[in-house]
Amino acid sequence: MLFNLSKPVLIAVLLLVALLALGFLIPQCHASPLDAPYVQISGGETVVRGQTAALDLTFTEPAPQLRKAYWQGSLTVIGTSTFNGKPVPNNFIARGLFVDGFGHFDVGLGLSWMQNPPPYNGGPVNFALQLAYRFGFGATLTYAHMSDAGSRLPNLGRDIVLIGWRFH
Repeated sequence: MLFNLSKPVLIAVLLLVALLALGFLIPQCHASPLDAPYVQISGGETVVRGQTAALDLTFTEPAPQLRKAYWQGSLTVIGTSTFNGKPVPNNFIARGLFVDGFGHFDVGLGLSWMQNPPPYNGGPVNFALQLAYRFGFGATLTYAHMSDAGSRLPNLGRDIVLIGWRFH
């Protein structure tokens, strides 16, 4: 079974990937002007489990593969947290994503590497998903999820909400 997922979860994941791929193939949906390249500095918090502060530095570059899409590299530092009453050390995460824009919304898919994956993730290499909203005045609201998609245990994942500012 692919990544040890149950059949309903596997179908949902495959459907999400198919919809994302379809979105990348429809250039008419790319309504907003591309504002990459830019550097973005963000601050926020991990959510769902192990709430703690997070800081992020993002670099973007236009992707020649698809109009109005871009490559994104991010370096994220997550503060110490607790999980089941036990302390979890700071975590450093490097992410690389392919991001496509739909109006002011951006959807990204890629890979991440975590310095200290347990107890939230089973290994250092994870999938990275991202949804962002780019405000017209330079701010961005981002939700990011890093998970190993059930390929290793534990598979809780890390979820981060960030508010950032783009510098051109």
